[in-house]
Amino acid sequence: MTPADPFALAGLVARILERIGVRYVIGGSVAASLYGEPRSTLDLDLMIEADAGTVRMLVQELRPHFYVEEEDALEAVRREGSFNAIHLASAMKVDFFIAEAGTGARRQMDRRRAINTGGRSLWFYSPEDIVIRKLLWYRMGGEQSEKQWRDILGILRVTGSAIDRETLLAGARDFEVGELLERAWKDASAHD
Repeated sequence: MTPADPFALAGLVARILERIGVRYVIGGSVAASLYGEPRSTLDLDLMIEADAGTVRMLVQELRPHFYVEEEDALEAVRREGSFNAIHLASAMKVDFFIAEAGTGARRQMDRRRAINTGGRSLWFYSPEDIVIRKLLWYRMGGEQSEKQWRDILGILRVTGSAIDRETLLAGARDFEVGELLERAWKDASAHD
């Protein structure tokens, strides 16, 4: 594994998650690159469905390959936040986001897609859901991140008519990012 191979890292993490029965979905720049315009990244973002007991198991399974703090992971469960693990061999960071209790996150997990990446099937957000997640991150960052916005526009341009607009609009309503989605559609169309 090389530091520049997030798909190999995703495969390692997926094997661990699957072994202990944790549903996951890959997001962030790795998923955005899959559906939009490729860009390099030094981290991997995953949303997982996990409670405190499951996270304790996950930490134990990660420890031979990763530096990870159990207390950070348990705190992430308590506040539906995130924790990270650093892969010892490559120094790549994995951010684990605990799935929110609401139905929006559950629907996104249900819509995840198995995609073959280098001989291994991994679970990724649907293109509609990665756009919604990226819009959320863009909003949480004060609508300042050019990288997030570029990822959003790239997915909308590349997936184009293949994107399910009804699912995208429903997700925008669920997560209250409808006006940002409208702006993104206009920006993506203006660049075509």
